[in-house]
Amino acid sequence: MARAGLLRKLPAAAVVLAALSSSGQAALQEAALQEAALQVAVATNFQAAFVQLAERYPGEIAATYGSSGLLYAQIVQGRAFDAFLSADRMRPQALLDADLAFAPTAYASGRIVLLVNDGEPNASWLTAAKRVAIANPHIAPYGRAADETLARLGANVQRITALNVAQAFHFCASGAVDGAFAALAQVLAEDTPEERYWIVPESLHAPIEQVAVAIRGGDEATAAAFLQYLASDDARALVRAAGYR
Repeated sequence: MARAGLLRKLPAAAVVLAALSSSGQAALQEAALQEAALQVAVATNFQAAFVQLAERYPGEIAATYGSSGLLYAQIVQGRAFDAFLSADRMRPQALLDADLAFAPTAYASGRIVLLVNDGEPNASWLTAAKRVAIANPHIAPYGRAADETLARLGANVQRITALNVAQAFHFCASGAVDGAFAALAQVLAEDTPEERYWIVPESLHAPIEQVAVAIRGGDEATAAAFLQYLASDDARALVRAAGYR
C-alpha cells in the first residue's frame, strides 16, 4: 500500500519539478534581459521623469536610483553602468577628467521647494522650532542647494539629514518631520497641493545644472544613442513638463 501511495504521488511531484524548471527558466530569461538592458545610474530627483522617458525609449533600460555622490562613487569603484544622469555638473566633469566618461549632455536644470505639513510655506516659516529634512549636502546636489538657501536666509532649523532628496520627501510625507526641501519635480509628480510648498527663489542657491555622461567600458554605442535621445526635442519637452528647465 505504501508503494502504491508513492506511485500515486509521483505525477504530482513531476508537476512540481516541471513548474520549478519553468520558473527557473523564466528567472534566467529575466536575468538575461536585465543584463542586456542599458544600465543607467539616475539621480533620485529625476526618477519620475526618467520612468516616463524610459517608457518612450525604444530600447531596454534598467535604472538604479540614488544620490549623485553615491552613484559617482560606485562608478569610480568600478560598478558596471553604461550612463550616469547626475543632479550636478561637478561629478560628470570629474569622470570626464579621469577619462571614465564621454559625451556630456546637459539634460535639466532643477528647482527646489520647501514642502511643509502645516502652515504657510515661505522663508519666515523656517524657525528654530521646525524639524526640516534635507538631503545630505555632501552627496546630494539638492541638499547642497537647500543648505545654501538656509545659509543665505540665516534660518536656524532643526536639520534632519536624509540620504537623498527622495528620502527627505518621504520624511515629510510620512509626518516624521515638519517640512523638507525637495525637488519641484517630486511635488508635481505626487500632485501635491500648491499651498503646501514654496518654490525657492533661484537667487538663494547656486544653479542646479544636471548633466549626463556615457561611461567608458560599458555599452558605449547604446549609451551615446540614449544621450542623443535625452537631448531630443521630445525628451526635453517631457523634462520641462516634469518640473525642470
